[in-house]
Amino acid sequence: MRFLILFSFSITALLAFGESIQSFEADFTQKITDEENKVLSYKGSMRSKRPDMVLWSYKEPINKKIYVTKTRAVIVEPELEQAIIKKLDGEIDFFGILASAKAVDEMHYKAVYKGITFILKEENGVIISLAYTDQLENKVIIEFSKQKQNRPIEDSVFTPKVPVDYDIIKE
Repeated sequence: MRFLILFSFSITALLAFGESIQSFEADFTQKITDEENKVLSYKGSMRSKRPDMVLWSYKEPINKKIYVTKTRAVIVEPELEQAIIKKLDGEIDFFGILASAKAVDEMHYKAVYKGITFILKEENGVIISLAYTDQLENKVIIEFSKQKQNRPIEDSVFTPKVPVDYDIIKE
């Protein structure tokens, strides 16, 4: 669970790449390779909007939604009929991190946040992929498709939807 939260914060931090991007939406495929070369693969979609709103919707192999802002993460897990609410104390400034990413070459940018190096690949100003090694030494690559930038997104999209009968866990 902690990995998914860290993953969400870290990835979210990189999705608003560049000062001119106000919103970013995409489908994604996430592959996580551990130190024994075992690969976990996830698919879903994400939406992000300045100043600090992100929604990760995992569809395969599990159904899960992760709502992230600077101050809180809410993880809604339908299969477990639970929601986890985690206070973040303003520790994540994902749009700021992306704005500080530096060009490595014509298609790659590098950002360092809390000791983790993120490599973004972009083409014509659109994020194509993101790669990093997390704090658990897992190699993570996220490939984006059907990207949309700077389209209006209603704030209500980022309001967690937790059924009343779900267990609520506060961390």
